[in-house]
Amino acid sequence: MSQVQRRDSRRGGFTLIELMIAASIVGILAGFAIPNLQTIIYCARATDAAAEMEVVRIATLNYQADQLSWPAEAQAGVVPAGLDSYLPEGFTFTGGDGYQLDFERWTLPEGLPGDPNTTMLIGISVIADQDDLGNAIAEFLGGAIVFSVGNTHTTVIDRS
Repeated sequence: MSQVQRRDSRRGGFTLIELMIAASIVGILAGFAIPNLQTIIYCARATDAAAEMEVVRIATLNYQADQLSWPAEAQAGVVPAGLDSYLPEGFTFTGGDGYQLDFERWTLPEGLPGDPNTTMLIGISVIADQDDLGNAIAEFLGGAIVFSVGNTHTTVIDRS
């Protein structure tokens, strides 16, 4: 056996330097991927929040059509009285991962500027626990947002 053949037959693994280089490359690639993964997760949560807001919007309009009035105001995370029968079974306003919903019913004593006949606004707010999620929700809702303060984003269902 020649010396070259013996050297090749003894070498069965990787050197420490080869393993360190491979680990470094994997670490660099993971560094690029992890921020994108977080963005994708926030976008998915924003989609969930928007879908739940749509469910509440439709339930509220059905409630109004049946009762000829709007549901009463309730605090954040609480389903307004009477609206629960119009929502899917098990639906909650606190079911979101990192956010909660809030039903809004504002009475305007003097109407809206430029529209004094509007005396009430009905809306749905989503309140995010984290800034990144709040930003993703604001970006996803886009033009549907009427009011946005911090991590609370509100869309108006109706004005009367």
